[in-house]
Amino acid sequence: MSGEEKEMEVDNAPVSKEGLPRGEEEVLGSGSKDIVMDQTNVHSGGDHGAPVEIKVAKKSPKKSKGESKNSVKKVKKGIFISYSPDGGFLERLFVCSAVKQFKENNLDEDIWFDKDEHNTDSPAWFAHRMEAVEKCRAAVCFLTECYFQCPVSIYELRCLLERQNSSNPPKVFAVLCESMDIPKQYRSLLRDLVNLSNKSSTSIAERASRVIGSLMLKLEPYISINAPYTPATHNGEFTKEYKDKKLCRWSSNDLQSWLHDLGIKEFYCQSFAEMDIDGFLLMSLMDQDMQERLGVDSRVVRRKILQHIVAILEKEHKLGDNWHLRARTQRPKADTIYIIYDPADVKLAHNLKQDLKRKSLTVTSHEKLGSSRDEFLQINGPTLAAAKHILVLMTDASSVSPFVFHEVLFADWLGKNLVTAMFKNSWDKLRPALKAVLGECSAIDFETKMYTEAMDILEHQIKPLKRVPGVVLEQSYLNRMMEGLKPLQVLGTTSHLSWNASSNVIEPRVFISYQWDAHNKVQDIKRILESNGIPCWAESIPTMSQDTRGSSGGSHRTVGSGQQSSGSHNPLATHESAQDHIHRNMRSSAIIVSCITSRYLQSDNCVKDLILADSLRRPIIPVMLRFVPWPPDCGMSAVKKILARTNPVDFSNEKLYKQNFHLLLERVRKHLQNIRM
Repeated sequence: MSGEEKEMEVDNAPVSKEGLPRGEEEVLGSGSKDIVMDQTNVHSGGDHGAPVEIKVAKKSPKKSKGESKNSVKKVKKGIFISYSPDGGFLERLFVCSAVKQFKENNLDEDIWFDKDEHNTDSPAWFAHRMEAVEKCRAAVCFLTECYFQCPVSIYELRCLLERQNSSNPPKVFAVLCESMDIPKQYRSLLRDLVNLSNKSSTSIAERASRVIGSLMLKLEPYISINAPYTPATHNGEFTKEYKDKKLCRWSSNDLQSWLHDLGIKEFYCQSFAEMDIDGFLLMSLMDQDMQERLGVDSRVVRRKILQHIVAILEKEHKLGDNWHLRARTQRPKADTIYIIYDPADVKLAHNLKQDLKRKSLTVTSHEKLGSSRDEFLQINGPTLAAAKHILVLMTDASSVSPFVFHEVLFADWLGKNLVTAMFKNSWDKLRPALKAVLGECSAIDFETKMYTEAMDILEHQIKPLKRVPGVVLEQSYLNRMMEGLKPLQVLGTTSHLSWNASSNVIEPRVFISYQWDAHNKVQDIKRILESNGIPCWAESIPTMSQDTRGSSGGSHRTVGSGQQSSGSHNPLATHESAQDHIHRNMRSSAIIVSCITSRYLQSDNCVKDLILADSLRRPIIPVMLRFVPWPPDCGMSAVKKILARTNPVDFSNEKLYKQNFHLLLERVRKHLQNIRM
C-alpha cells in the first residue's frame, strides 16, 4: 500500500455524527474521563514554559447498570491558578506558598494548579491548562511583568475574558505581585485586585498570608468540596525513589535524598527543607537564589548543585517520552505544510492537499488518531514539528473538534506560525481557548473570496514570489496579498456583521440552473454571490435514488404529472416532489442564472428551467462556463430563441472567471434594484 493510500485509509476512518471517528469520541473529548495528563514546566527563560511527560490511566472495565448508578462522579476542580510558567524562582516560590495556604484552608480538592496535577511534563501540558481555564468557576491570577510577556498566561487571560460573554462567566481575582501597569484590555477583567506591589520588603509567607486573608471569603461561593489538606509526611529516612522520577515530579523528600547522596552538608540541606523546595522549584533555581534566599554561601556547593541539575535535565531530554522537548528544537523543513483539520473534513483537506502539492509544496497531516490524546500527539507530533507552516482549516466541525484543539495548542507551544483557512465562519462556535490562541493569527477568507484568489494569497504567505511577473504591478499585487490576510478575530467578527446587515434586508433570490458536469464551479459561484448578500438556490447533489440532474446529455427530471406505478411503492414520487421543489424555488426567485456548457444546452434541465423562467418572465443571465458560439447553435429551438435575446458573461477560463465576476455581480444587483423599485 502506498503512502498516499495509507493516508486516505486513515482519513476515511468512520466518523460519528459529532464529527469524531467512532470509538474516539470518549477518548479524545476535551473532558475525557479516561485520560489523566501530567505536565511540568522546564524553565527555558522564554517562550511558553515546557512540558515533559504524560500519564495515561488505564480504562476501567465497564460497570453494570447497578454499579454505574451507585458510582459517584468526581467533582471537577473549579478554582484555577494562573501564573507565568516562565517566571523565576521567587515568583514560583510565592505562587507555591500561596497555593499551599489555600489548600490548608480546606481548598485541597478545589484548587487546580498544574504543578499539583502532575501534568507539567506532558506534551499536552498547554492543552491541560487551557482546558482547566475553559471549565473553571473562578481563577486567581498572579500578575507580574513576566506574566504579561509569557504567551501561555496571556492566552489564559484572553480565554477568561472571552468567557465573560458566556451564560456562566468565571470570577477572576488578581494578585498584583509587583508595581506595573496592567494592559488596558484586561483592566475590566482584573478589577478585584490584591495589591502587593508595596509589600516587596515582607517575607514570602507573609505576602501569601495576605492573599489568603483577602480572597478566602470571596472564594467561598466557588468551593464545592471543602476538603481538608493532607500534607505529605516524611519519616526521616532517605530513599532512592527520586531516581525513578523525573526532576519536575520530585517531592521535597526526594530532593532531600538527592542532596544527601550528593554529599551536601546538613546545614544547607536544612535550608532547602525549610523553604519546602521540591523538583518544580529546583528547576528554576539560580546561583543568586541559592546564595541570597537559601543561604548557600559556598560557591563550590552552588556550582555542584547547578551542574547536577543540568546533567539530570540533559539526561531526561533524551528519554523516549520527552520526544516533544526534542521536537521543540527541531529545525523545520522548508516549503512543508502541516494541515490541521477534523476527520469530518477529510474530503476538503484532501482536495486542498492536492492543490498545494501542484504548487511544489510538501503537505502533511495527521496519520492516525490513536486511542488517547497522548498517543494522538505522540504519533503526529513529530510530523507537525517538522513542518515550517501550519494551516488550520476552519469549518463547523473543526470549531469543536478535540483533534484540532490539541494539534493547534501543541503547534503553538512549539512556536509555529499558524494560518487559518476560513471555509466556514464558525468564530462564534469556536472554543474559548482556540479563540485566545488563533484570534490574532493570520487568516484567509476562503468562504467569501474566490477559491483561486484565496489560494494565491495562501501561496504568497507560504512561498512569497521573489520576483513578481511583469504583467502585474508589483506594489498592487503585494497590497492585494497583504489585504487578503487578516487576524482571525477581525475576519470572523466582520464577516458576521456584514452578513447580518445584509440578512436584515429581504433580498429576492437567485435561481442557478446548471448541469452536473459544472457542479463544483456552480457551488463556487453560489458561495461568492451569497457572501455578497445575494441569497441563491441551486439544486443539491442527488442521491442514488434521486438522480434529478444526471450527468449525461440526455439526463432528465420527471415533472409531477400524477403518474402512478403499479406497485405500492411509487418510484416517481421522489422525482415529482423534487421537481415541485425546483418549480417552487424558481417561482420565488427574481433572477435566473443559467450556467452554459455544451452538455447543459442538450439536457432536459436546460429546456425545462429556461422555458419555465421565460413563462414566469424572470430575467435570465447566461454564464458561459465552457466556450460555445453565441447565440448557441445546439439545443432545442425554443432554448436558442430565449438565449439569443441575452448577453452572456464569459467564465470560460480561470482568467476570465476572475476578470468578469464583477460583471455578474453588477448585473444581478441591477436587476434586484429594478425589482425593488
